[in-house]
Amino acid sequence: MAGQAQKTWQAALLALAAVLFTASPAAAQCSLRDMQWLQGVWQSRDGKTVVEERWTVLPSDQLMGSAWSAHIEAPGGSAEAETILDDGGTVTLRLRHFDPALAHAREDKDAPMVFTSTSCGADQVVFDGQGDRAGEHIAYRRAGDTLTFIGDFLHQRVPIHVVQNFVRVAP
Repeated sequence: MAGQAQKTWQAALLALAAVLFTASPAAAQCSLRDMQWLQGVWQSRDGKTVVEERWTVLPSDQLMGSAWSAHIEAPGGSAEAETILDDGGTVTLRLRHFDPALAHAREDKDAPMVFTSTSCGADQVVFDGQGDRAGEHIAYRRAGDTLTFIGDFLHQRVPIHVVQNFVRVAP
């Protein structure tokens, strides 16, 4: 099992490197306007899970997001609150996960997950984890009405690679 996790982690790093090295030299300077292509309602369905992610561009150009997931085999699901803000010249993604009753957050009440943009281009952005999320990465890529989320996380020092493909269901 450890060998498979290492191979998965290596594949994830190669995929992330491909995104980073194909971006233009100016790509590291991301702005909120560069990310307005995220706006819309995006949904992913397979036989056992439905996931929906919504992004709205506020009048300040900040992005406000929410997401939910429902699993047929596990009652309840989860909810997520997200923001993409300009933090003194650095575009920052913050997010927090909640149980279905919104009674408990996975993250500490005063410490959401924090990721800063390190690369962006036309219809793609990469965020790198900060603080206790260092070494983790989130990438979004859009191709027409398809949005791909790629997450590389460390759970108890075990690398987890997540790919979620969404289809746009509303503007």
